[in-house]
Amino acid sequence: MIKKPDFTFRLKILLLSVCLSFLFCACRPIQLAAPETETLAPISQPFTATLSPTLSPPAPTRTTAVSSTVYLSTAIPEPSGCLEPSSDYTIIEIDGHKLNQRTYDMLLYAQSLYNGQIDIISSITQGSYTDAVGASFGTHKGGGAVDLSVMAPVTFTILYDEIEPLIHALRLAGFAAWFRDFDDLYDGSPVHIHAIAIGDSELSLPAREQLAGPFGYFWGYDGLPREDDIPQRDPHGGPVVCKWMIDQGYPNKTATPNP
Repeated sequence: MIKKPDFTFRLKILLLSVCLSFLFCACRPIQLAAPETETLAPISQPFTATLSPTLSPPAPTRTTAVSSTVYLSTAIPEPSGCLEPSSDYTIIEIDGHKLNQRTYDMLLYAQSLYNGQIDIISSITQGSYTDAVGASFGTHKGGGAVDLSVMAPVTFTILYDEIEPLIHALRLAGFAAWFRDFDDLYDGSPVHIHAIAIGDSELSLPAREQLAGPFGYFWGYDGLPREDDIPQRDPHGGPVVCKWMIDQGYPNKTATPNP
């Protein structure tokens, strides 16, 4: 006769089965779920920044006329020594050379400013109101034109050291003045200073052109017209501009368009 297991025995068998099941599950590796990943679309074109448009500076414009106010006030102040000439156009004669009184007075004033070795009045080699020298191309045909020697009276040596101070004095006195070296006008032309009285109402047309024409003094040129139409720079540093010249309409007072 087989004896049935009692209740205590069966309970022990049940607890043993549970323990074995737990140990079996603990020994198996735990598989963790893979994290979700974001799939990025491939970049088809490189990144470029979008910039807001910028304004281009306006194109420069060429000014053909110099404002008389700006010409004096913003460039340089009026030079010390400026003196407006008289309006006396009485014709006088100095050593056979005709001048008007205005030009003569301007020469005397230049002498007082210069105070050098050259005596201006006795150095006149060509005056005004003459067309005797063809190489002057009509600049002496009216008033206000004069040529001066720069040679010592006895030795006839050229007083080169006196040229720049004398030209500066002439310009302060109201002349457009330049030194003309040997051969400047033609083969064998003599050295001298050529001067045109600014504002003279009796200037010839070529003399007016030397002031403010395309090759003129007020534009910084040497006053000599060129066959190639290329003006040459003033070798003496540019014009001396006084207020009275501006008041009379310079540098725009010319018979031809300015450069």
